[in-house]
Amino acid sequence: MKKILMTLMTAFLVLTGCSSDKQSNISEENTMNPLADGAFLLSKVTIIEDGEKTELLRDQMKIYSNGKFMFAFDNESTGDMDVGAGNASWVNGVLIEEPLYNHDGPLSDLSFDITIEPTENGFNQVLHGMEYDDGRVLETMVEEWNRAPGVVTPYDGLWKLEGRETDDPELTEFSEIKMIGGGHFIILQSAMYQGAKVRNFGFGSLVLMGSSRVLETGMVGSWENYSDWATEVTMKMVDDDNMTQSFTLNGRVITQNYVRI
Repeated sequence: MKKILMTLMTAFLVLTGCSSDKQSNISEENTMNPLADGAFLLSKVTIIEDGEKTELLRDQMKIYSNGKFMFAFDNESTGDMDVGAGNASWVNGVLIEEPLYNHDGPLSDLSFDITIEPTENGFNQVLHGMEYDDGRVLETMVEEWNRAPGVVTPYDGLWKLEGRETDDPELTEFSEIKMIGGGHFIILQSAMYQGAKVRNFGFGSLVLMGSSRVLETGMVGSWENYSDWATEVTMKMVDDDNMTQSFTLNGRVITQNYVRI
């Protein structure tokens, strides 16, 4: 069932704005922006809570592109996925992330001030006073990120699925948020399958193979054997704010239409 949901090769925080300038950095307000767009892989997390210091290791990706961001990982502490996406802008050298979506759906009226410390291989992200849904408050959380190799593509940005053409009658109410940037992608999907709600996420690499063709290769995700997935996808920009992609899954040709967030 998990593979049926796979459209392919699409910690709490989810963070928007609307820019179609493919060459821009994190936002239009980037006069004090120390970080260029791209994809990043988490190296380590250091948490200080109630005076105690804890270090965590996990597979997590985060992408910044065209004033947007998205991250995803499998949260072992909750036993669930942790995915977020939204706006990213700079104000006086501080990164402001405004979540628009997470793994539970749309979000509003949230904002996080994040200190970014550039490093030789990426950046450190420092967040103070983050509050969880259960009321816990972290004194400090430091995430150490390394930049993943990749290139700029015409498809970079944060996208929302607007339409999906397939002949699968058992899969309904399908939704997807997809982020592309730095030669990588992140996807978050939700649907009804045989009467039950299912959610999935994944991230991986994206390689240009020629005109309108890309290869998406899974790295980490909630689908079984996701790291073995490699799918050739036909992508086309309809205009600056609309994109289509088509691929074959389980013998079915699936075409999806996206609008830029």
